[in-house]
Amino acid sequence: MLKFISTNNILKDETQEKALPFLEEWLNTQKNFIYQQTSGSTGNPKIISIAKRQLIASARMTGDFFELSTCTTALLCISPDYIGGKMMLVRALEYGLDVYTAPIVANPIAELSVPIDFAAMVPIQVQTILDQTPEKLNLIRYLIIGGAPVSKKLEEQIQQYQCVAYSTFGMTETISHIALQRLDNTNAPFIGIGKSHFSQKNNCLIVSSPELGIEELITNDAVELISPTSFRWKGRIDHVINTGGVKVFPELIERKLSTTFDSVNFFIAAEQDDRLGQRVIAVILPGMIDAESFKKKCYELLDKYEQPKKLYVVEEFVYLENNKLDRIKTFNSAKYSI
Repeated sequence: MLKFISTNNILKDETQEKALPFLEEWLNTQKNFIYQQTSGSTGNPKIISIAKRQLIASARMTGDFFELSTCTTALLCISPDYIGGKMMLVRALEYGLDVYTAPIVANPIAELSVPIDFAAMVPIQVQTILDQTPEKLNLIRYLIIGGAPVSKKLEEQIQQYQCVAYSTFGMTETISHIALQRLDNTNAPFIGIGKSHFSQKNNCLIVSSPELGIEELITNDAVELISPTSFRWKGRIDHVINTGGVKVFPELIERKLSTTFDSVNFFIAAEQDDRLGQRVIAVILPGMIDAESFKKKCYELLDKYEQPKKLYVVEEFVYLENNKLDRIKTFNSAKYSI
């Protein structure tokens, strides 16, 4: 059984309580599969079964990459209800790591005081840490960041600290991440881990992994394929905006703007337009971003078809339990446009 240690030194640790049902299921010798809902990376969300041997294979692929056999500690600060949290537990079991548990909140390491070898977070957690307690990042040796794109600004900021950070590419169907991008401010591509290899059809990435038993899994991710083992991610095909016959990716627009504005304070979306079919719009938090400055930078940094035709203002962004931005609910809560 895992050794849990609370970073907050509290008797009732909700993160540990969330982990226990999965651990009980995992240690049940009668069960060879777990069931997990997908996030929609390869189609509509659905419940799929994942063999335990696949989770173990995934853990070993990551373990080989980061040499987890030389490590002793891991941090769990993302929900074990989702595949990313479950895989942190499986890696710890496979490599005998002590698991430090932290609250599943925007700044999970505010109370951390000991070194951690391996941790996983979502971008909003890393950005909040950089804003509030950046020195705490020096306690983490390896940090993987997933669940949403990493902004250019965040990538640049994290270079100032000792932790070695990677952006992840993966989904429930690939048993968490299957490719990693070193965040060293060089526009490095994603590199497949283990024996993973990639191809492409209609601009969409196709994933294969002998270790995981995956053969030509078609994703909804548009990429620039560099080699059979590497690619650059452009965005989600289902997020593509067709404006006047020109296709633009919200994620690429957000990355351009993230050199000036924190990506946790805005996002790019689309709405219907009688003339263009769709028009690009932006949703901002007015207390964090000045609307006129945002408009000016959009004009300076973006191509003609990428420039938002309207700014929508919301009081707050809506997040799912796994800390992913709920773009639809947030946009629907817009109070007014500029």
